[in-house]
Amino acid sequence: MGFFDVVNVCGLLFVAIMIVPHIVYARTHNYDMKSVENRAMVYIERIGKYCGAFLMAINIGVLEKGFTSDLMKRFWLYSTAVLVAAYIVLWILFFKTNKKGFAYILTILAGFILMYCGLLQVKTLLLTAGIVYMSGELYVVKKML
Repeated sequence: MGFFDVVNVCGLLFVAIMIVPHIVYARTHNYDMKSVENRAMVYIERIGKYCGAFLMAINIGVLEKGFTSDLMKRFWLYSTAVLVAAYIVLWILFFKTNKKGFAYILTILAGFILMYCGLLQVKTLLLTAGIVYMSGELYVVKKML
């Protein structure tokens, strides 16, 4: 089993691009996680986020079938690139306006990207992580804004 059988380089790149705005936001804005009363939802959100990032970048071989064809792999690559570009544009708009609507759209889009990649790559755990992330993040965003 080679390096590229385990590491999904494109998935790793997409994850890195999606995490950068979170890091920038955390460094430039002060927010209090204590405003969220239900700590379990915060942990659910974090578990979904980090498991989704890990599973998008690393092929663990459990409940995975991979792409059904080369055409599906190309389709995944191009469509996910477009979705990640839209995600970055929405982050830029959110940084400028700081509106609640953009925060919800960002949450839904990030969860959709994880679930979409899980569906196209036939990765059941990635699909599940996307669902867990979206449900936890929607709750946290609602309480934080």
